[in-house]
Amino acid sequence: MVPAAYLCPGPVVDYSIAAALTLHGHWGIGQVLTDYVHGDAKIKLAKAGVLMLSTATFFGLCYFNYHDVGLCKAVALLWQI
Repeated sequence: MVPAAYLCPGPVVDYSIAAALTLHGHWGIGQVLTDYVHGDAKIKLAKAGVLMLSTATFFGLCYFNYHDVGLCKAVALLWQI
């Protein structure tokens, strides 16, 4: 994803990065939950929280892509500092 973001930044790459970041975080936190959360009720509550957090993250990144400069351009602007 990084070479594509550098060579041809655009909306398709921005939304692909948003999906990849969200899935990576969702699966990573899910693994932490299976290791450290015990009890049926706690696991269900934790999984619901992770799902809500992942959904909010994805929609937040999509909102940023649509209403602002996009993820690729934002990183490029940070590198200019």
